[in-house]
Amino acid sequence: EMDKLLVDISQTALGAGIDVQLFQPNAEAHHDFYAERPITVRMLGEYHQFGEFVGGVASLPRVVILTMHDIALRRATPRDIGVSANDDRLILEGTVKTYRYVDEQEAANRSQAQGSAP
Repeated sequence: EMDKLLVDISQTALGAGIDVQLFQPNAEAHHDFYAERPITVRMLGEYHQFGEFVGGVASLPRVVILTMHDIALRRATPRDIGVSANDDRLILEGTVKTYRYVDEQEAANRSQAQGSAP
């Protein structure tokens, strides 16, 4: 259900009033018992909107682990897309990651597929 989760996260940002300028899921990285999906983001919003977004993600009806990596939060300037003079909004950009559990069957299938690769 990773695709639905990504839609839910994106919709939560929009519901908080955030201007989502970039929400780009990247390829999953597989580890022993979990897979992580990095998402490159760029969002424009007010401080409290970002708080509402984080709270909304935390209250999604499934277990969601969302970690932030290389995130920058800075004041928007007129040089930023969608920003005018005297705009007091913030830009949040960087990478967030979400994780999912890889069950034994999926791990075995992945291991078998890697073992048969040339």
